[in-house]
Amino acid sequence: MPVVGNLEILNSRERKLAEENLNPGEKVLFCLVGSFDQALVALEERLLIIKVGIMAGAAFGGRVTSFHYKDITGIEVNTGLINGVIEISTPSYQATEEKDWWSTDRDRAPAKLSNCLPICKANLKEYQPYLEKLRAQIREAKRTAVAIEKDSEDLVSQIEKLTKLYQAGALTQEEFQVAKKRLLEQNRMK
Repeated sequence: MPVVGNLEILNSRERKLAEENLNPGEKVLFCLVGSFDQALVALEERLLIIKVGIMAGAAFGGRVTSFHYKDITGIEVNTGLINGVIEISTPSYQATEEKDWWSTDRDRAPAKLSNCLPICKANLKEYQPYLEKLRAQIREAKRTAVAIEKDSEDLVSQIEKLTKLYQAGALTQEEFQVAKKRLLEQNRMK
């Protein structure tokens, strides 16, 4: 059974949940199938962790958690003798301090945690190139977010300067409106 591919590799319940959680026009980049009827679906701007079945605490349904790449602080892979866990860290889902997922006295089961995909360690080599693609998506999303933030700061700064000139009487109201409109149009073209 394939563990990497497109929506077709998901079981019917996972696929239905994935399709229900896609935004119009959103493209699936790839899917990783984990253990216990769980999957990771990589989209262009975010990823979904899909959990169905009793192991996920959703006996007759399923749960889907969405993570925007710009919010992800890390993707960590931890393995034991046979099993493993892909853990997605964000400000809302901090990385687990203790990495012994398989300790019998733990109350944190990776199959139930919204930010974890339990995996079979034997599939890790197939997952690795796709995990690198996810990390690249995260880096690009963060670069884009920083560039947009910088452009917004520059625009605000320029409009503040124009406002000061207008308030000081150096610009008429008409000149101020024309200059502000020009700045906004230039910013939209970027």
